[in-house]
Amino acid sequence: MPQGSRRVVVTGVGAISAAGPTAPDLWRALLDRRVCLTALDRFEPGRPAVAGQILDYGGPAGVPSSFTARLGRAAQLALDAAIQAIADSRIRFDADNAFQVGAIVGTAHGAAAPGEPGWPLLSSGLAGATVGLNIAGPSYAVAADGASGLVAISQAAALIRAEVISVAVAGGAEAPLRPDVWGAYEAAGLLSRQAGADAQRPFDLLRDGMVLGEGAAMLLLEERELAEQRGARIYAELAGAAATSGPPGDGAPPTDVDIARRALGHALREANRSPQEVDLLFAAGGGTRRGDERETDVLERAFGQGILNTPVTAVSPALGYAAGASGALSAAAAAFALAEGMTPPHATYHDPDPECGLNVVQEAQRDRLYTAAVCAYGTMGQNAALLLTAQEAPPA
Repeated sequence: MPQGSRRVVVTGVGAISAAGPTAPDLWRALLDRRVCLTALDRFEPGRPAVAGQILDYGGPAGVPSSFTARLGRAAQLALDAAIQAIADSRIRFDADNAFQVGAIVGTAHGAAAPGEPGWPLLSSGLAGATVGLNIAGPSYAVAADGASGLVAISQAAALIRAEVISVAVAGGAEAPLRPDVWGAYEAAGLLSRQAGADAQRPFDLLRDGMVLGEGAAMLLLEERELAEQRGARIYAELAGAAATSGPPGDGAPPTDVDIARRALGHALREANRSPQEVDLLFAAGGGTRRGDERETDVLERAFGQGILNTPVTAVSPALGYAAGASGALSAAAAAFALAEGMTPPHATYHDPDPECGLNVVQEAQRDRLYTAAVCAYGTMGQNAALLLTAQEAPPA
């Protein structure tokens, strides 16, 4: 962490995914090793397929339908997760502090499908809702493909450290289960051809591609001193974050091993942590053959031989690959892991691949966790990494 900068902590977590409508639902599904993929029936994909779907979704609770009708599905999911994170943090925004609060959301595929009656940008959707949430600080969206959610969290933390704002709602949202997005992934050869519940199998010998999922996760980030003054529950501290970008390559993320490795290395350096101090790593887990081999290479270069002793897990086997929301969903899970001292397992890992020599967690286990790393990558060369650390007791 840069000298003299403010410290940023996570005091609220909100999420909606195929695992259920809340962040605790997500966490329980991960600990139970429950796969939440279902047969895709929202449109006709041309072949049997599964996806991480949010079934029977009626929009954010308590928000008038006249308002949500103006939002695309991804914007609704973002708003839903943001409301949850604010409620979980038990923080109140009013006219006196509204300008000290910001909202940043990452998305890879925009807020609305072609022809959907939603506002054209996710930032518009969330910014419109900030009137009701008493958020008057910076509110915008970022698009960095699969790294979008982590980039949004990183930028929000940077604004807090720079004293532009004191609190931020930040994360990612994605609703990629529509013909245009599906067709693009299919044409690029990135999607799994399997139709079973365990089709999303990153690092497994039998993996053959991604299974798409929808969802959103938002963190309530807060300047640490403020959080301690109001007696907030602190899940974790955001100690380091970094992003890099490289060539698009063949589209299977990460696309450039050394450039992706630098994102993780820079995040470690900002957090003043060595690779040996990382107790748990949330991999992106895209599930493509080339992509998972490259992610393994990234981790081996960043951690050296220590990667063999570092527990590695992923949320994508349970939820599907949620593109711009994937990193934010992983960050939400990492916050729970540090707060509760639990390591969630990889839900579909059965047959180790010699080309992916990682210490993949296969059963939930209780442990004292101090540092968790989260990685995310985009198909066009974007990379992002976060370092979350367990909350330290304040000095007497």
